[in-house]
Amino acid sequence: MGGPTLSGKNRNTAVYYELDGYTTTQKRLLGRQVAGESFLRGFVKSADLDDFYCFTDYPDKFEAFTNQVNDYREKPLKTSWVSPLTLNKMDDVGCLFYSGPGLESLGWQRRHVGAAAYSLCGMTHTTCSQEAMQAFGGLITGPIEEWDAVICTSNSVKKTMEYALDNWAEYLGSRTGSKPKIRVQLPLLPLGINCDEFERPDSADAYVKSFKEEHKIGKDDVVVLFVGRLASHAKAHPLPMYQALEKAAQKTSRKIHLVQSGWFAADAIESQFKDGARKYCPSVNAIFIDGRVPDTRKHIWHVGDIFTTLADNIQETFGITPLEAMAAGMPVVATDWDGYRETIRDGVDGFLVRTTMPEPGTGRPLAYRYQVGYDSYDRYIGQVSLFTNVDTEHCAEAYLKLIDNPDLRRKMGDAGKKLVMEKYDWGVLIPQYQDLWADLADRRGAAKQEKITIPVPLVDDPFASFAHYPTQLMLPSTRLSLAEGERKSVNFYLKDPLGGGVAHLMPTEEVLENMLSTIEAEGVCSILEIAQKFQLRPDRMILFAGWLAKMDLVKVLAEEI
Repeated sequence: MGGPTLSGKNRNTAVYYELDGYTTTQKRLLGRQVAGESFLRGFVKSADLDDFYCFTDYPDKFEAFTNQVNDYREKPLKTSWVSPLTLNKMDDVGCLFYSGPGLESLGWQRRHVGAAAYSLCGMTHTTCSQEAMQAFGGLITGPIEEWDAVICTSNSVKKTMEYALDNWAEYLGSRTGSKPKIRVQLPLLPLGINCDEFERPDSADAYVKSFKEEHKIGKDDVVVLFVGRLASHAKAHPLPMYQALEKAAQKTSRKIHLVQSGWFAADAIESQFKDGARKYCPSVNAIFIDGRVPDTRKHIWHVGDIFTTLADNIQETFGITPLEAMAAGMPVVATDWDGYRETIRDGVDGFLVRTTMPEPGTGRPLAYRYQVGYDSYDRYIGQVSLFTNVDTEHCAEAYLKLIDNPDLRRKMGDAGKKLVMEKYDWGVLIPQYQDLWADLADRRGAAKQEKITIPVPLVDDPFASFAHYPTQLMLPSTRLSLAEGERKSVNFYLKDPLGGGVAHLMPTEEVLENMLSTIEAEGVCSILEIAQKFQLRPDRMILFAGWLAKMDLVKVLAEEI
């Protein structure tokens, strides 16, 4: 990437839009949805574009996209719809952005208009599920090209991808005799946030005052805040946090309040957390609130003095909540884990806590149980977490430094806020994403164009795969005559359940009737002659003739021998 800025066309993308991936209004609020909504808002606010493209299958989804993005700018936007049935429009865009790593099916789809018709750009989220790993495999075995990319949001996730891709390439090489080339680009670009959303609004004062009064939080007390899904098996196991806070509480005179803002997927999980807090950090006032409530999502960041997230789960890859906390001016205590270590500067914006896990090779029994279905995905990642250690002594030391030192909290909070605004605001990152799309366009433009005869080899044209089934094939030279007997109208069959199932693939009723009239006037016509008269491609006319014959409106004359 880099170099001169290219045209707006090369710096644009069509967003593959599904409501589930870009909104946070669902009951199950997931990190990828928060990241997706944040990206879309940042893209619309920060991209130097006049037209925003939505790639989706149905018009109601395009309408939802248009309504959503128009909320992000004061003036109405120009939005354009691209669907899988109008791929030719992608030439006006240049790139399709998909918020996930699974580009293979999109690559096969693209081959119907040409492998170099546009670029594909995916993004990593969770990487440890079988579905994610299969998606990685498809980046090698599927039609993914050098002008395609999967954005890696952290060095940690990039290393995971490279490890998986190399393993898969080695395996394929052992089966075929030649290790395949990994063509996809793996650029390193972090997720971002919209920093202005975490500035303290005037309405926060009343919220914070009410919250502290309700939960009996004194002026000199310290509030430690966690925001995120409350799931011991899938996000951050709470035990190390509880244990470390209890150790810190025993060494400070300040009262500690732990606010966990999130949601529970089941009553049993809620009991785990609440019973665990009473058992393992009895000296700490543990407060649980529903983090899905819009007012809470907006204001809870201004309740905390210290933000903490002790992720110990392999499904985590980047971690956006530390950035949000830093944007709100809080110091962060987080685990030295995956993307956290790339966004939090230890000793500057907060503290990173030591973690350990068993060496490679010792976890194969866990992977096998997941692979063969004995363990669900949730059980698999939960078990891995239970073998992953967070150093609670080290964590307690970090908590204590911040609990007892308000000046240090302010200093680290200011440093983190400055870092996020300079490096992780979408206003800074979106131009870098656009640079990537421009770079992919350059690669595409320089590529040697491949002639594609069969777009999807394993799902080919059914009339090719089964061409040996019929007595004869209909060809451009095949002759047609009008069927004998009383002639029914085309509309008669189009409206009949037995004949109208392909109406969406056919020309208008008027065109079909005119074709029949031509055959009637000529007596016998070849398919090619009719195609030429109506200025159609012969292959399309063959398809129409097949339906007309099926409805007994025309007769296919036997081949002359």
